[in-house]
Amino acid sequence: MFSRAIILPEKPRILVARTDRIGDMVLSLPVFASLRKAHPRAHIAALARDYTRELLEDRDDVDEIIAFSSPGAHVPTGQIWPLAARLRAERFDAAILLYLKSSVAMTVALARIPVRIGPATKAVQALLTHRVSQRRSKSLINEADHNLALLSPLGIEPLREAKIPVDSTVHGHFVKRGDRPLVGLHPGHGGSARTWPQAMWENLARAMDEAGFDVAVTGAAGERDLVEQVAKAAGGGAQKYVGDEGLKQLARVLSDLDALVAHSTGPLHMASAVGVPVVGIYCPIFVCLPERWGPIGPGGGAVRPDTPPCDYCSGRDCSYFDCMESITVDQVMGEVRARLRPVVAAEAG
Repeated sequence: MFSRAIILPEKPRILVARTDRIGDMVLSLPVFASLRKAHPRAHIAALARDYTRELLEDRDDVDEIIAFSSPGAHVPTGQIWPLAARLRAERFDAAILLYLKSSVAMTVALARIPVRIGPATKAVQALLTHRVSQRRSKSLINEADHNLALLSPLGIEPLREAKIPVDSTVHGHFVKRGDRPLVGLHPGHGGSARTWPQAMWENLARAMDEAGFDVAVTGAAGERDLVEQVAKAAGGGAQKYVGDEGLKQLARVLSDLDALVAHSTGPLHMASAVGVPVVGIYCPIFVCLPERWGPIGPGGGAVRPDTPPCDYCSGRDCSYFDCMESITVDQVMGEVRARLRPVVAAEAG
């Protein structure tokens, strides 16, 4: 794509900007790993929201986190100039904008970072010095691979791995009971896609309990009622975790599981990145498909309705409505069994 790679100094100062949500950040971690492998002496900084900064802490491929507070992926207007001044003082050699928001691109341009790389989408690409042609909304290429493609102007070999270190000093939460597999269910979602009905999650919890699995139900702070109802369906022995203690704690909690079932959410990607087998439940909307948003860790599986992809959900006007109800408990159970460790799966019957 680029006839000649950009030549960076021996000890380059590189800024990587990713300012949206948890799953997006997890799928951006391969960029940091690739940069560190290619430039072991580089100073690698991350520009991110406070919301995701814990995912970047205690990593050997991130030297500095520059975080700001915002309700969304944008830099609030009042923070653009102060943030640009800080970035300018840091004298970065290059910036890679993984998700092109106009306020982020403006901030980096005002910082006068000489090399600014990003996707060639939207009019704001005019603020970049190097553009990589991408049409993410029209592609089935995984988000991680889109991110890695933005390293091509630097001539960097992509390293396709997303790993989150688990802090051993953070206390665990779930209790293992002998050889029974501990399977997590995360029925909540961020509202960006169609979801599996709550009744199906309750049926899954009940089926797992009857199959001899230990069930652990997780959720965000605002999903406490949902967690309680799904856990109740699994009987009195279901364990629960409502995540209001930060992302490091959530990573530690997820690392105790033998498998996790979740919608296409941040916790699904986090579990995969701490080495837990996952089964994602996806809708057939094109921009939400698992080919585009699936975790990239080993042991990942996905279930979606057996219907053609669609551009959006038209509800009852669609001849396949409600396709999400066509995903069966048996399908999900089969995917979970296939991904549990072989010895555990055999003992579970």
